[in-house]
Amino acid sequence: KIGQILSCRDNLLPEEWMKPMEVLQDRVPAKSGQDALDLVYEAMPGGKAEFDATFSEFNDVPLAAASLGQVHRAKLRDTGEPVAIKVQRARLRYIYDRDLALMHKIAAAVDKFGGKGGNVGGVEQSWSEIFNDAEVILYREIDYRDEAENAARFAEDFGLGKGGEAIQSTAVSVDGVPLPSASSWLRTPYTYRHLSSEKILVMEFVPSIKISDAATLAASGITAEDKEDLAESLARSYLRQFCANQFFSTDPHSGNLGVEVVNNNESPPRLVFYDFGQACSLSKDQAGGILDVIEGISDMDAKACVTAFDRMGVLKDGADLDKVQRKVQNNFDTGKVSVKKKKAKARARARRSPSKRMKVVPVVEAEKVNGANSTVANSTTTTSSTATNSTISTKKKDKEGDPEVMEFFTLPAEYAFVARSISQMDGVGKGLDPDFDFISASAPHIVEVKGATTYLADEAKKAVAAIEKEGTAFQAKILEKFGWNPSGKKES
Repeated sequence: KIGQILSCRDNLLPEEWMKPMEVLQDRVPAKSGQDALDLVYEAMPGGKAEFDATFSEFNDVPLAAASLGQVHRAKLRDTGEPVAIKVQRARLRYIYDRDLALMHKIAAAVDKFGGKGGNVGGVEQSWSEIFNDAEVILYREIDYRDEAENAARFAEDFGLGKGGEAIQSTAVSVDGVPLPSASSWLRTPYTYRHLSSEKILVMEFVPSIKISDAATLAASGITAEDKEDLAESLARSYLRQFCANQFFSTDPHSGNLGVEVVNNNESPPRLVFYDFGQACSLSKDQAGGILDVIEGISDMDAKACVTAFDRMGVLKDGADLDKVQRKVQNNFDTGKVSVKKKKAKARARARRSPSKRMKVVPVVEAEKVNGANSTVANSTTTTSSTATNSTISTKKKDKEGDPEVMEFFTLPAEYAFVARSISQMDGVGKGLDPDFDFISASAPHIVEVKGATTYLADEAKKAVAAIEKEGTAFQAKILEKFGWNPSGKKES
């Protein structure tokens, strides 16, 4: 798992380290032949008899293999539909029980002896508390019934049906209006929940190109502009996952993401999400707080950021909000967090003529499915050609003054998974578009999550507040010119 995370961050390690770790995404050594059949027979609740009654064909050479399972192509006996079967590795629960017990001891030891107790990255929180919450999610990952439910919920949230068809989305905007289906730019395999069990997951067969396979993407006619759109789709999907669905995939490494060539490349490609074994839920305030933080950074509004922190639940009772706000404002003023405005690039989905797309025969092999799992993703459509993006660049931080501010923060475990997701997403996004960052790529789609009515009302409030602020400053200058101090008393 650590290797999978590092394999997404080419800015951390040299290339000779990165290439071997990419194997951990979907090419972990796997069982094939009779060993694969025995593994599947053991995973089926009814054994070999149930397997033979359910499937008419089974390819014993795995399509992909990751840390917890491997994927095989098969065909349903009753309908003849091609499917992908994810089967769990042997003895996983036994291994989890032993490893997690050991990690409990390590976390406790770090809390006790690893420097300042009850402190994680300057934030008051113990590793044991974080690990206790993480353990629940880790155990859910080895029960494929949970993954099947996660995948189904995710597909429903984004209005994604079998075959990539659009269905009614169950997610709603802040306005309470159902969000549009993401089927025009997003795909995830349909999951056959009634055929899935603790150790086996049956899903729709959805071939794609691995999102980090630059050579195959280019050979399939995927252009640099397409890749920029795919990077933005990834950010948009997580904006909705965090802020609308309140439910997100915590594992968006390259092995779990693919690119689907649509209509022999006559239509824009679609981003494909696989593997929803690790998922995390957020409360309404956590989701709303994340949305407020994104807006606060985009607007360079320190007060709004602090209000968002409070809503997220990351500030301790009694925290000095003025001191936190001054620190955030200082980060903006000194350029530690800077915002540059730039014209939004023309987006392929909205403006690129199908006739101008390069028609090619996709290089996706019929036997090739990206990822060792199944799942979904999200969002909607529409963007204005005159919109502006906020490009957020974070400079190297000078840590002076940070500790006394960080002591006001606490760290709910959910945010550890949010941070992990953003870290992996950032690595994948930069592989598609070197200028990618989550804030600038997702900011133009805040209107989708908020809904038009709420978004316009909030923007109007911001505009009025800005005018009032400028008016107050202008009045103060006039008063000073005539000898009045800020208290309103005329100077002698």
